[in-house]
Amino acid sequence: MVDNMVTAQSRSPLSWVPRVAKVGLTFWMLGVVLAMFLWVPPYEGLGNTGRIVMMHVPTAWLSTFAFAIAAWYSIVYLRRRQARDDDRALVATELGFLFSVLATVTGSMFAKVVWGSWWNWEPRETSILILLLIYGAYFALRSAIDDPDRRRQLAAVYALFAFVSAPLLTYVVPRMYENTLHPNCAFLPGSRCNGITLANNGVGQLGDQRLQLLNVERNGDLVTAVVDVSGVGFSNRTTLRPTYNRATQRQVDTPNFPDSRFMLALQGVDETGVQLNIQAPGNTSQRGNVATRTTLFASLIGFTGLFFWVYNLRTTLLGLQRRVEARGLA
Repeated sequence: MVDNMVTAQSRSPLSWVPRVAKVGLTFWMLGVVLAMFLWVPPYEGLGNTGRIVMMHVPTAWLSTFAFAIAAWYSIVYLRRRQARDDDRALVATELGFLFSVLATVTGSMFAKVVWGSWWNWEPRETSILILLLIYGAYFALRSAIDDPDRRRQLAAVYALFAFVSAPLLTYVVPRMYENTLHPNCAFLPGSRCNGITLANNGVGQLGDQRLQLLNVERNGDLVTAVVDVSGVGFSNRTTLRPTYNRATQRQVDTPNFPDSRFMLALQGVDETGVQLNIQAPGNTSQRGNVATRTTLFASLIGFTGLFFWVYNLRTTLLGLQRRVEARGLA
């Protein structure tokens, strides 16, 4: 039976399309990887480390896209009660979970270089961990129920409730924290952080860094903020001295946070105090760069094509498995 189906598909007039698409996708992704290292310019202060954004951003976006597909086919299953719709929801959830793991791993690699540690409990890191736990429970639920119909029904309902949390944890919750260390705030081209304003002896927080303004030194138009900086539990405590030129309204010195490539920037001075902010070494060199934008867009297209390739293959295999089991051939 299965052999007859495969033979029929191979005789189809358009049977060559999937093969050509697979070859084209392979070369497309190879081109993306080559462009990452041969065409995209190095990120200022980060070198090759910043190139991981070309993989991190598409995988993060596709995880939400996959969970949306899972939610849609869960709705379809609850309406039609057809097993193939449950297959599609399951495969989409599997791929969404996989892409979430890839986004977490690539983000952790970037964090090790830029922030000095693999994991910082930064808002977006924490939210994606919660998302992984939520969808991990989806697979636990399916494995705990033996009856196929009941398993599919409960899994569909759970997938719908789980998807409500996906956009909230991915896009809403992290943006509620203006001083996050995540690249969304201080790394990507055009991104902005609100920063904080401190008066003398004032204490504030930038990401996971505690700041206390000790003094403000003025030498003509040059203003220097003397800032006591420390990490969680007063770790890596040191004194940084960012400077600002009031005449040109430009930052002069932007010292690095301890064990990090992020910098402390003095962005302005007024009657209320000084404005301090996080600055990343890569948030200016890529601004408006055609190679960066083009490669990132090509990477997104390539990963989307890879998603649908694996999605169709996996759903086809699940469908064949069900047919074999239904005919008692397993």
